[in-house]
Amino acid sequence: MRYSRFEQLALGVGALFILAAMLFSAHDGGPSPKEIVAQLMLLGVMAAAVHFGRRGGFAAAVLASAIYTLMSVPELLAQQGLTSSGLLLLFTRIAAYGLVGIVGGEACGRLRYALARIGNSTDFDEWSQVFNQRHASETLRKAMAAHERYGAPFALVLVTLAPSITADIGPQRTRTLVRGVANQLRGDVRMVDEVARLDDGRFFVLLPHTPYEGGVVVAGRLAAVTRQLLGAREESVAATCFSAAEDGIALAALAAQIAVPAVDADAQVWSGAYSSAGDSARNPAAASAASAPGASTLKMSTAAAPEGSTKQ
Repeated sequence: MRYSRFEQLALGVGALFILAAMLFSAHDGGPSPKEIVAQLMLLGVMAAAVHFGRRGGFAAAVLASAIYTLMSVPELLAQQGLTSSGLLLLFTRIAAYGLVGIVGGEACGRLRYALARIGNSTDFDEWSQVFNQRHASETLRKAMAAHERYGAPFALVLVTLAPSITADIGPQRTRTLVRGVANQLRGDVRMVDEVARLDDGRFFVLLPHTPYEGGVVVAGRLAAVTRQLLGAREESVAATCFSAAEDGIALAALAAQIAVPAVDADAQVWSGAYSSAGDSARNPAAASAASAPGASTLKMSTAAAPEGSTKQ
């Protein structure tokens, strides 16, 4: 089953349960307007968790909890405090929002990659439990095509771990570390973002519909959470941000570098297309860095960054 179908199924089943709960409560005079809004907000939290993952579900849960608490204020004023049943209902609602938003969002994030593994195991990396270089290559190729044809923006973040991090540990601990980093990255981005591990060990995070400035923010955040997870120094974890509108040459070079044989010719075509793009000509140094043999320690040129920002 594709995740998009699961998303539709989950929302459909959730809507049916909420509708059934409202119909059953009709025997007792029907739900109050506040409870109708509360049920609809629960469906909204579920939609955010299923579509955006844990981060989106958490934000929706916090918002729904705040709105429901504010809606309970008139009862507080009228009764000079909540009754035990009212307090229990308030805590139950907040707990439901948190459970659906946070736990449900995390579960959906894992399920997306599990479904991808079942549907097409050739696109899955066993060590990290996220997508592999084959999937990353195809995803980047499609994103570049959409940008070339329709101007759809996207950003790409490459997270690189220094070799010293895994130099003194065995294969089993290395695998655990890699999987931990992959889980951290996957949980820290949206469900629509693509997380993969390249053959050279770098982590690939493609951010659809994201401009350069947003990509820089994500790159900084991913580098910070990865350092915190590993207890690593700043220089041991690097996060590099590419923008479709500003780093076309570097992206084309990267696409050619990571292309699997089946799409290598296509990658070369896009390399030529991007090399001729006017907005790509400003950063040739980045292009040579992306295609260099030592690209696993890639650093973008800070001269190309807009004023007030620094590429990681």
